Parts: sequence; C-alpha cells; structure tokens
Amino acid sequence: MSNPNNWPTQAEVLSGRSVYGNPRSKTDPSKSSAAWESANLIYIKAPFLMTYAGQPLKKGFRMHKHCAPAMVRVMDKIWDASGRQQAVIKDWGFQFFAGAAFFKVMTGNSRLLSMHSFGCAGDWDPARNGWKDRTPNFGNIPEILNAFESEGAVWGGDWNGNDSSADERSCDGMHWQFTRRP
Repeated sequence: MSNPNNWPTQAEVLSGRSVYGNPRSKTDPSKSSAAWESANLIYIKAPFLMTYAGQPLKKGFRMHKHCAPAMVRVMDKIWDASGRQQAVIKDWGFQFFAGAAFFKVMTGNSRLLSMHSFGCAGDWDPARNGWKDRTPNFGNIPEILNAFESEGAVWGGDWNGNDSSADERSCDGMHWQFTRRP
C-alpha cells in the first residue's frame, strides 16, 4: 500500500511523536485534553447524507486537522463512485456512521489509546462490518476500499488476527485509520 500523505506509523502516534500529538489530559490521563481537542479536531462534512444512531449528522464529524483533507477527498471519491446517488451510498452502508474522534482505549487493551482518540480513525456500518467478522461487507465494495487506499489509509478489514501489533489482533471491517504499518 502506498503512503501518499506520509502518515505516521501507529507506534509513532501512540508515542505522541507524530503530527497528531498527545490527546491525554495532563491532569487526568484517563480523559482527553480539552486544549488538545480545541487545537487539533475540526468538523468535516460528507457530500452525502450520513447518519449516526439513525439521526442525520448535521454538523458532520470530527477528525484531526492533519488527516481531515484526506478524509474529505475520500468522501468525494466515494460520492463520485456512487454516481452521486444517496441510494447507492446507503446500499453500500457508507451512510451509517459509527464514530471518528472520541477518546477511548484500544479494544482488548486497557492502557493504549485507540487511534480514534487521536482523531485519525473512523468507523462505518458496524451492522455489516463488525469487529472480528472475517467477511466484512466493505470487502465487496471496491469503490470504498479504493477511495481509502488512494489516500494511504489502513483498513481494519485487512487485519488477519495473526499480526503482533496490538491493533491488529482481530479483523475490524468498519474501521479505517490514517496511519501506516511499520
């Protein structure tokens, strides 16, 4: 996979030595820093309708300002590939947003932060692309896979469960992140 945007590795992100910085609060490391969020997270809006828990995303969703331009390009490519048809976006499952920038630890690890905490990851259509599902629906939609790949994003659906990295223990077909493998 190419890395046209020179994304940092996940290890670089976790160390705080990347363009994403460190989202942990200095006074309470179990929480996000409001100052970091204010300085780094911005709202982006898809050119098509997206919903979260059945409700339209009116303001869009938050991503780190460093990867937001790439996410906007991904959204534009998906919209163009759909023929600019909302029905196709819904059929593909890309209407069903499940989260991007939110402070949390990695699934299965109580101390390492998820890439969502850094604002460099997003999830879509968990009903058909669930965690540990080895046959995620997005695997059948090259238009979506190609849009993310063109920006160098890593897809959780490619994780085979045999990798030693903490984030790659299970397939996560709803998940993309703007990092690169070491």
